[in-house]
Amino acid sequence: MMTIYVDMDGVIADFFSELASHYGVDHWKDLPDKDKSVKDLKGTDFFGRLPKFETSDDLIAFVDDVTDGQWSILSSPLRDDHENSSFWKRQWLDKHDYHPQEAIFTGRKEKYATTDGVPNILIDDRPQNLERWKAKGGIAIRYQANENTLDELKDKINDVFTE
Repeated sequence: MMTIYVDMDGVIADFFSELASHYGVDHWKDLPDKDKSVKDLKGTDFFGRLPKFETSDDLIAFVDDVTDGQWSILSSPLRDDHENSSFWKRQWLDKHDYHPQEAIFTGRKEKYATTDGVPNILIDDRPQNLERWKAKGGIAIRYQANENTLDELKDKINDVFTE
């Protein structure tokens, strides 16, 4: 059976607005050294404080419904802070009452692109994650909660299930 994997940051958790807020800038792109700013989050509760997008509850309810609860979180932990950032991401899921079948935190998402030869779906905002996913035989759907509509995402998911 096909699994839908949902990324957190940029899809249901608003990483970028919290990053800007954390550093007191209007927009995360205003940060002088974005890589250093992200690395400096190591050891903090940053991922536990992320706001959810307005569409997050509806997105999760839709995915939960279409999969009969058989969906998972597949999110990248902060580099060199795997244990801590994963802990806070789990706390975030609990705080928002999201109950995936499984919560996986890895930078190698493409390992989950297929299960026994059946392609799985990844909903993610990062093109490089989606490209690697597709290269391994999975179905990749790009979704950025602050740019795409939830209806667009639902249509793409429904298209996969009706093919």
